[in-house]
Amino acid sequence: MYHVACPACGADVRFHATSSVLAVCSYCQSTLLRDADSVRDIGKMATLLDDYSPLQIASSGIWRGRQFTVVGRIQLQYDAGVWNEWHILFDNGESGWLADSVGQYVLTLAQGRSDNAPAFDSLQAGQLWPQGKDSFVFCDIRRARCVAGEGELPRQLQPGYDAPVADARCGGHFLTLDYSDGSPPQLYLGEAVTLKQLNMQRLRDERMISAATGKLKGSVQQLACPQCGASLDYRAGSATHLNCPSCGSEVDIQGERATVLGQHKAQQTSTLRFTLANGSQATIDGKVWTIIGLLGWVEDKDRNSSWNEYLLYEPQQGLRWLTETGNGWWLGTLMDIWVDQAGAQQASWGKQRFAARYPAYDAHIAYAAGAFPWRARVGERVSIREYISSDGNTLLACEQSPQELTWSSSRNVSPAELARWFGKAAPVATAFKPQAAASSKAALRPIGMAASVLLWLVNAPLLLAGDTGGTLAICFIATVILWLPLDN
Repeated sequence: MYHVACPACGADVRFHATSSVLAVCSYCQSTLLRDADSVRDIGKMATLLDDYSPLQIASSGIWRGRQFTVVGRIQLQYDAGVWNEWHILFDNGESGWLADSVGQYVLTLAQGRSDNAPAFDSLQAGQLWPQGKDSFVFCDIRRARCVAGEGELPRQLQPGYDAPVADARCGGHFLTLDYSDGSPPQLYLGEAVTLKQLNMQRLRDERMISAATGKLKGSVQQLACPQCGASLDYRAGSATHLNCPSCGSEVDIQGERATVLGQHKAQQTSTLRFTLANGSQATIDGKVWTIIGLLGWVEDKDRNSSWNEYLLYEPQQGLRWLTETGNGWWLGTLMDIWVDQAGAQQASWGKQRFAARYPAYDAHIAYAAGAFPWRARVGERVSIREYISSDGNTLLACEQSPQELTWSSSRNVSPAELARWFGKAAPVATAFKPQAAASSKAALRPIGMAASVLLWLVNAPLLLAGDTGGTLAICFIATVILWLPLDN
């Protein structure tokens, strides 16, 4: 271990690893660059944003039989949110990174530079890239910026440095290409993990998090919308962005002040009505979950096809999605272990096979209100593929945009089960035109057209014989009756 006095404030700064070249002074946030037996101050890191992560400097765990300790971290910010990269040090002196984003964790180790990596500007979500025996799918392409840091870091990072990064997945394996030092990028390989799998110790408890942030995780917080003054409620630790239901503003609540990022005056509310209200609580498996955000989705090619998503939050369990569709209710979460294969007709996940539910379709967010850990933009579009299990109880969904691709797994929820969760009569999803109903109407339109043609052909002799009054009126009324329910 190497000790040095901070050149800026004189505080004791420690380098636990010989591989660490940077350390952030915990007292004055000066970034110290180590050079032989001396250090120099290369600038100050910004203060860390309010953070509810259970991880902290000195947390420890075990990965693949090897013990490690958390010795530093950086916070990276992009246009839709913030995530942590924790620098970990193994007992043998090797270092790695433990990424922490929206309750999901990934542990990776540096592999050196990748000479055959594609150019960053050419990457898109869904793009395949072979690495070793595996074929990885790019799932997240971001131009991020380092906004804060603490502890020890393994390379020279100027405060506020840009970090173009691309993540890819293959099953449970994870890959990152870091282009922050130019091309070729640095390659990192690892896997999706959970804190329980890592047997993490010395984590922050609720008391420590509350003392550091000034707010109890999960407690109800209020602020006035900077745009219209309406009262906005959110749960501490659950969100970094709010969507005002009154004026449609997107509000950033990271840091000390609330900032309006954008405004959507024409949110589609005429055809999107929600069965459940924001703030409603459900008791699921003994835990109390709260609806903190509402999203209304509409299919691009058929505005009669819509569905609702409710973001559920529980302080210890994190986030879940409750989806309201014409095919019932579904409770889902993002997948750490991705599907093995997914085609136009079926997908495989482990030993299970899933059939394509519909052809791939495009949809957009038509309404957003409440709190989200990322920026929910009205008008944001994704391409969706869905696969259903043979028993109809499990649904896999892939949502893809140019920069991001996610997989989620959901299970079917019966009306009786939903009633037990919310402690009231079973909600009935009749407030909107569901996708299944819209799709079935589209399928019935050719039948309606054929019936209309047949109706006029059968009555053609009467029309030609001069009986145009009553026959014409009857044919017209019958045609309207046939088409009216198919066009609504």
